[in-house]
Amino acid sequence: MGLELSVKKTEETPAYCVYAFGPPDAPTGRARLQKASGDVELTALPDRDDAAPPFYLAHLVPHLQAYHDAGSYPDHDRWAL
Repeated sequence: MGLELSVKKTEETPAYCVYAFGPPDAPTGRARLQKASGDVELTALPDRDDAAPPFYLAHLVPHLQAYHDAGSYPDHDRWAL
């Protein structure tokens, strides 16, 4: 089985959604998706100082922007890399 990336929505406001992301059951980062623009901003996990691997970001950003394009912000998602 190959690598997988999962996202879980941890916060939602009228302006943005925050998703924790990483391997299933082991988030390595958090990203804020702006609903108006589709911009993605990385934020640190409260209990981690290290940055998420850039490999994950290359796969994460297009998926989050696709949520914006569809106007749909799922509570969780998972896909193979």
